[in-house]
Amino acid sequence: MSMKKLSRRDFLKLSATTTAAVALASCAPAPTQAPAKATSAPVTKPTEAPKPVTLDFLGWGDNTDIPAWDKLTKAFKEKNPNYTINVTTVADPGTNHYPKLQTMVAGGTIPDIASFQGWEWQVFAEKNLLAPVDDYVAKDKMTAPYPTGIKSLEDTTAFKGKKYLMPLQIATMLMFYARKPFQDAGIPFPTDDWTFEQFLDIAKKLTDPAKKMYGLQANGNYVRDIHWIRGTGKQEYDNLIYPKKATFNQKEIVDIVQIIASDVYNSLKIAPTPADLAAGGNTIQTGNCAMKYEGAWFFTSLNSPELRDQKKQVEFDVVLMPKQQDPDRPHRGWAEGVCLMKSTKTDAAWEFVKYMGGEGNKTYSETTGRIPNDLKLVESWWVPMIAERFQVKNGKAFIEAIKKSEVDVVGAITRTKITNEVVKPVAWDPLNNGKATAADVLSKVDAGVQKLFDEYWATVK
Repeated sequence: MSMKKLSRRDFLKLSATTTAAVALASCAPAPTQAPAKATSAPVTKPTEAPKPVTLDFLGWGDNTDIPAWDKLTKAFKEKNPNYTINVTTVADPGTNHYPKLQTMVAGGTIPDIASFQGWEWQVFAEKNLLAPVDDYVAKDKMTAPYPTGIKSLEDTTAFKGKKYLMPLQIATMLMFYARKPFQDAGIPFPTDDWTFEQFLDIAKKLTDPAKKMYGLQANGNYVRDIHWIRGTGKQEYDNLIYPKKATFNQKEIVDIVQIIASDVYNSLKIAPTPADLAAGGNTIQTGNCAMKYEGAWFFTSLNSPELRDQKKQVEFDVVLMPKQQDPDRPHRGWAEGVCLMKSTKTDAAWEFVKYMGGEGNKTYSETTGRIPNDLKLVESWWVPMIAERFQVKNGKAFIEAIKKSEVDVVGAITRTKITNEVVKPVAWDPLNNGKATAADVLSKVDAGVQKLFDEYWATVK
């Protein structure tokens, strides 16, 4: 088959047509592809609101603590609106608070959280009514309230190797003195190195019965006189932790109890008698006494911003207790706070307990004046705070006292039971009233307390 030869003109026409076709093809849209199959996005469930939680809290209550509970519960609820905290307050721990708790336990209406002093919760732990907090403390790294090396704090927060008490405060007691009586009498303020003999001499010089002015406002009860007993180097029990033997009737204890529980009222007459104090007068607050043995909770009774606004403040400071026979100079020391009662709400209750002992501890301390539960916080924040808020210049004396401290007594036979059933009626009441001597009554105290111990230990296998 023959082919026709292309002329030059035909070749150029063909080239032009091909070029145009290519150009059109390059501008044409790409062939349409089938869309990829869509993948389904994960379905996000709506966040469930926290379940409502209602907690019952039995706290002791007076003009110092009630405002603190109010502030703490309000602040906690702002952060945790699903919580409702029902606070029941009972004044006077030894007389009313613990009996109230025992009644609630007996009636089956146990609170979720309860206030405790460091020597009172152990009997509730023995009865399996409290939840240990070790796992919570470890999980939330709440170690600051549990310093090592201070035995009084260890003795009042742990029992048989487990922690139960969340401290809200570290407690100790010092000598408070009002400045004005010293200034009026031209007597120098006491210093941390004073002695018991100097203390008595100062109290005598500051006493003027005609003016109803006294050197000392004595506390008039065994609990507040324990420091004086320990200052002799002796103690009332063979062991401070679960004692088995009462040892009140020792010469050194007899001698100091005679002075501090009786003579200050009846022969030395440097302190107003219980009858003088009955109507609320003749106190350090009213300007009739120069010195009183107290703790940080007493700040608000003397010199707070509110009292200064009302021109009712008593300017004061504190000093370590006078030196006695014991060169170690032990001061009383303990922890106070709250415990988790065993319930179905223990986890939820811990959250409020953790708040009070952690983030809220400054609020509690600032409101009550009490020493916070963290020793580093005591030095860095509390000492400057009380200098500003309560005008306390010697705040570091509290730190020194804590380092020297020892607990009163811890055991199934509580200090409250020992006091109410034996020591108060048998000894301190007649001593205060000048109707007995320490030599007369302390042997009877030993017999009565020993009976309580023997009855308890007879039940322990």
